[in-house]
Amino acid sequence: MALRFAVQRKNKTMTDCGFEKEFVDAHNDYRRKHGAPPLALSRDLCNSAQKWADHLLSIKSLKHSSTNHGENLYYAYSSTPTKPDGKDAVDSWYSEIKDYHFNKPGFSSGTGHFTQVVWKDCSEVGVGLATDGQTNFVVGQYHPAGNMCNADYFEKNVLPLGSSTSSAPKCSPTAGGGGGLIVPQSKIARSSSPAYKAPPQANGTDLGQFHRDFLRACNNQRMAHGAPALTLDPALSQGAQAWAETLLGEPVLKNSSSPHGENIWAKTGSAGITATGQEVVDAWYKQEENYDFSKPGHQAKTGQFTQLVWRSSKEVGVGIANGGTGMLTVVAHFKPAGNISNPGYHAQNVMPKGSKVTDKPVEVVTSGMQALAVNSLSANELGQFGQALLKSLNQYRSQHGALPLVLSPALTREAQDWAAHLVSINTLMNSGKGHGENIFYCSGSSTATPTGSDVAESWYNEIEKYNFLSPGFQSGAGNFTQMVWKSSKQVGVGLATNGRGTFIAVAFYDPAGNITNPGYFHDNVKTKGSTF
Repeated sequence: MALRFAVQRKNKTMTDCGFEKEFVDAHNDYRRKHGAPPLALSRDLCNSAQKWADHLLSIKSLKHSSTNHGENLYYAYSSTPTKPDGKDAVDSWYSEIKDYHFNKPGFSSGTGHFTQVVWKDCSEVGVGLATDGQTNFVVGQYHPAGNMCNADYFEKNVLPLGSSTSSAPKCSPTAGGGGGLIVPQSKIARSSSPAYKAPPQANGTDLGQFHRDFLRACNNQRMAHGAPALTLDPALSQGAQAWAETLLGEPVLKNSSSPHGENIWAKTGSAGITATGQEVVDAWYKQEENYDFSKPGHQAKTGQFTQLVWRSSKEVGVGIANGGTGMLTVVAHFKPAGNISNPGYHAQNVMPKGSKVTDKPVEVVTSGMQALAVNSLSANELGQFGQALLKSLNQYRSQHGALPLVLSPALTREAQDWAAHLVSINTLMNSGKGHGENIFYCSGSSTATPTGSDVAESWYNEIEKYNFLSPGFQSGAGNFTQMVWKSSKQVGVGLATNGRGTFIAVAFYDPAGNITNPGYFHDNVKTKGSTF
């Protein structure tokens, strides 16, 4: 039987304005800690984000839109109606900071929500909220987009805690998009002002012809990958030209602070060295041989290629500079920027050779309402896991004088949804639903599903940290005390995986355990060998 979900849209009220304020304030509180200027609320972005949030609720799935903006997604479910809080989504996204390595700046799996929240160059944000009373979808859209994989972009935009808004990290010696050219010091023209003001012809290079040749070469390669043709934008060319001239006075190639996509190329030779647009584009396109289309996403030494054929980019500007010292630099700026590392963006924008402009991009779907689309766990497997975990829980409970739990279908649905959500955001956190809650996590090269016995044993092993002579809440023992909590009667079980060796199991208990009122631990957490 087909299921129908009604999308509930509330009229604009002060409550909605309050949600937006909570959302923006939470962003700016976190951004301030990382030296990023505050975001302003954009009504256009809010309208766009709201439309996508409504769509996600109607299909009951999490997936990114085809927007050119940065985008964060959040999902939450509660069996009882709750008032959404704009801070909850931002807190969840920011929690990914624990997996981000500031000493190795760059895109890393499971941190994209965090890096987008604190991305320094972003100036505007919009938010959309869609709810049916129990399920909440929140969409945040950002301009300019963050999570751009060009070299140095993460270092410049994702600053450590305690940074000031004036922080200017040193640039690493790499060129845009992956793999820089280190230029010999002897080849560099030094100047305290811009190194070179390009005349109409730069040492034999006809700029008009170069621009035409460059644009034609770009569009030929884009056409081969199903990307529409770019148009040449004079304003983008002016910015690209200025940076090409600046690079003549730098010891290494490095990206500018432009919010646009950026590719860089250079070569050395005689004082009258020249280049063709085709030559430059061919050098960037050569990185295609390093790109694995079966695993779309940021990949080392492919960024120039992926920006070149990025489907959503519409305009390009190009600059070429020659200081007469035997070094020539070329810079291209693309708008909208490519190389955005949010999930699904590369799959939608970097198409295999032979794709047509009319082809629909690959759609990457992550379901938040059931075991994830990438889960690969069947309903039968989930059922067997739930029964095995229930059996193990009750065996341990019997050793501590607690009656057996009953498996609750309603709690199981909630636990399954929460497990799937945690896998989708690659984060461990409690749901805040008011149930007792245990969480299990494992990750490794093996994709073998953990058994219910394994999960229960890992929770029970926390008994080693519990002192029965001093009953009460004790750090590191919460999973154990909840599983044997005498007053708990029902349990729900969920298990989700990303299909690559990461598993998260969730158990919800009713009534909840681990209540810290005086005497509760004494009455509910009995020593081993206790009787009913």
